[in-house]
Amino acid sequence: MRHPIFYLVIAVFLIVPASAPAEDLEIVNRPVNASGLTGLLITTAPYTLAPGDIEVGAAVLSESSVEPDFTLTEYPLSVTVGLKRNSELALRASYINLKQGPTGTAVYDRIAGDLELAYKWNFLPQAEYSMRPAVSLILGARVPTGNNTDAQIDVVNHLGVLLGLSAGTEIRWRDHILGLHGDARLIGRDPAEERLRDIYRMANAGIAFPISKNRNLQILLEYTLVQGRDRIYVDGGDYSALTYGFRLVSERFNLTVGTQFLRKKLEEFDNSGKVTGLMSMKF
Repeated sequence: MRHPIFYLVIAVFLIVPASAPAEDLEIVNRPVNASGLTGLLITTAPYTLAPGDIEVGAAVLSESSVEPDFTLTEYPLSVTVGLKRNSELALRASYINLKQGPTGTAVYDRIAGDLELAYKWNFLPQAEYSMRPAVSLILGARVPTGNNTDAQIDVVNHLGVLLGLSAGTEIRWRDHILGLHGDARLIGRDPAEERLRDIYRMANAGIAFPISKNRNLQILLEYTLVQGRDRIYVDGGDYSALTYGFRLVSERFNLTVGTQFLRKKLEEFDNSGKVTGLMSMKF
């Protein structure tokens, strides 16, 4: 099955009764994801923070590969602010550590990642007692924090842009609220520079399912597809990925851990694994 999470999302829509409202049950928390916007671990959900809420998030994303031999670790820090009219604004910065080669002869490269600003507007909220998905518009920009012309990782040299849509719904299934979410993004790296230009597509789909009595422990299942990358970095080009995770939430706190299995499209790049941890707090 090429796209298991997409098929799983469709199957859930067919199984769950269409008349089941999500509003009968309380949502414990909708925290931010690794990109700084409200969502799962990778997937961006259409919902936004309440106006005036501020959420600070810190994460670790570490990918390891055998061929080529590398470990790429990113340490993002994000601040997200809830705005009026169902919108939110996120600022994200990161520090990146790249280790290449076997232990003892490894080469290390440490740089500051891009500074990212993202805006999400939920222009079509989910209606009360309805399964109709909410839909949001996503706009983003990235600027470098240094001279990245010869960087071996996916950072911009002058400017990065993002345009996307996010859709999702929350439905009642027995005594639980099941979250079904997906997003599609068009990502541009240095679009004005022919030598550095890279414009590609990313799609994510995911499910969040509470497994505890108080609905504060969730299982996350996500699928990612990246296509159209022209620039090849140390971690390869196009890929697909499955992510499995657990999330523990309270009204203000979020702790999420997950494992991602990446299937690389280029023959010279072996499949790899990524471990992710994310913690955030609302103020």
